[in-house]
Amino acid sequence: MPALLTVRLMRPEDLQAIAEIQAQCYPPEMNEPPGLLAARLAACPDTAWVAVDATDRPGAYLVAYRTLLGKVSSLGAAFEHHAQPDGLYLHDLAIGRALRGQGVAQTLVSHAREQASRWALAGLALVSVNDTVAFWRGQGFEVAHVSPEGQAALGTYWGTAVYMRA
Repeated sequence: MPALLTVRLMRPEDLQAIAEIQAQCYPPEMNEPPGLLAARLAACPDTAWVAVDATDRPGAYLVAYRTLLGKVSSLGAAFEHHAQPDGLYLHDLAIGRALRGQGVAQTLVSHAREQASRWALAGLALVSVNDTVAFWRGQGFEVAHVSPEGQAALGTYWGTAVYMRA
């Protein structure tokens, strides 16, 4: 990660920058509306992080929540930390144009991995979209088997969606 960037918890005042980063990374139909972004942050404020520059402006983010490994969330489902979690679900990792190719994604994933370890969680999970399986494999994730309910949840995503664990 560039020397002038740090990772910190996301704050409500970051949501406009998060929406801008999201718009740089996804087609319009995959952008989450501001109200949903705010609700996700309110539900899980301790598992949403941003990479910020010297002016404290976010240039990338990672939003996650504590869950059960093997449980696949449908696209647009509400966030809520599971009462007895064994995993950290990485919902959305997005890197703004200005920071791409600088190792910021790896830094944010490493930060999430450290937090999961601190919370004694067994691992990380996510749904890979936009042909990112190879990227996630490079981060130590592998494609994982899911239940029929999980397959139905994967069907709510745009394009090909793959459940992965690390």
